[in-house]
Amino acid sequence: MPKKKRILCITPNVSLDRTYVVPGCAPGWVWRARETSVVCGGKGVNVARTIRLLGGEVACAGLLAGRAGQVAAELAATEGLQCHWSWISGETRTNVIIIGAAGGGATVINAPGPEVSNADWQRFVTDVAAEAEKAACLCLCGSLPPGVGGADMTALVMRLRQNGRPLWVDSSGEALAGAVAGQPQGIKINAEEVGQLLGGRIITAAEAVAAAHEVQRRGVETVVITLGQAGAVAVTAEAVWRAEAPLVEADNPVGSGDSFLGALTRSLLQGLPMVEALRRATAAGSAAALQRQRTAFEETDFFRLLPAVRILPEGERTVPA
Repeated sequence: MPKKKRILCITPNVSLDRTYVVPGCAPGWVWRARETSVVCGGKGVNVARTIRLLGGEVACAGLLAGRAGQVAAELAATEGLQCHWSWISGETRTNVIIIGAAGGGATVINAPGPEVSNADWQRFVTDVAAEAEKAACLCLCGSLPPGVGGADMTALVMRLRQNGRPLWVDSSGEALAGAVAGQPQGIKINAEEVGQLLGGRIITAAEAVAAAHEVQRRGVETVVITLGQAGAVAVTAEAVWRAEAPLVEADNPVGSGDSFLGALTRSLLQGLPMVEALRRATAAGSAAALQRQRTAFEETDFFRLLPAVRILPEGERTVPA
């Protein structure tokens, strides 16, 4: 029987995320980090952190391998995340995030992950489908490891749709194209990702809305596209909404989209309307950008930013005070 409010966050390509704070870092020199941290990573794990922080019941599922996988599992358990791992041979990937590099923002190096055999993938699909029966909502997030292709993603989405739970996808490239072909209920992606999917460049909210309509024509019911500091658009069968994000000085925007999806799905599962879910998701994404380390965000930042989020029917503009 499904847990009444549990969200299952599925990460096919889990990682160890190592963050280094190195002010002024530039290529070609030896630098010393001012701060370091390591956490269990991958988009679905990041989504789960936000859901848990906001009081939701959440579980994680994903592929792990080797000693790095053991460390990732231990770190997730230490955080209090409930996890159901599928183990394979090889070694879980390690990603590197450098904050404070010249030019601002974060420099991210994502490793490919361990090679996954067809037998291992099919076992993972079976494991995930079993856990999905216990959940009320599903999030399928992130990249695919080597050995797994877009057709595998399509089949996974179609398998997960069979239990009738809402299924949200946040991915990119071949994995995103494969997921869309499986027609999940919703996707949450950024402007660059939807541009790659459709073969164009998305900059404005109007362009994002047009792109969302095109994705809907491919069979996805609800499409949410984030636009960085410009906010986000949400396109459902009934309405189009635009969120204006509060201005923040982002220390580390990596993972902001994951916090956005966590708050969005948590809010929708609570029965809140899309307009309020979009507001909370935008505040969560902005709050996450303030965090140097790869955690969710501070609740105080979330509640401070929430009143500053503006939600408008697309086509209207905020009138300056």
